[in-house]
Amino acid sequence: MTQNQINHNELTYIPLDDNKNYYYSHDIGLVAFLLCKNHELVSLDKEIKSKAMFILKRRLETENEIKNYWDFKSNCDGQTFFNQLKRLKNQIYSPY
Repeated sequence: MTQNQINHNELTYIPLDDNKNYYYSHDIGLVAFLLCKNHELVSLDKEIKSKAMFILKRRLETENEIKNYWDFKSNCDGQTFFNQLKRLKNQIYSPY
């Protein structure tokens, strides 16, 4: 379980086993891609020091977009991808 919300003003419980409503990943590249596709990052679990767990709100098209990513059948703007990657790294290394 995590309470480390991206919006630090409001802490809420996010379960780490609710695969119906959330998508969980340690893959920063995949998560940056999903953010480019307008997925919502709802939390970041940094309990394990060597890995960050990204938690995104699951949508109807989540699985299809993930499949397209791994099958090299997707695209997104390179600068947007780079900015999302920087954003995620900043959140990993921030003290919050």
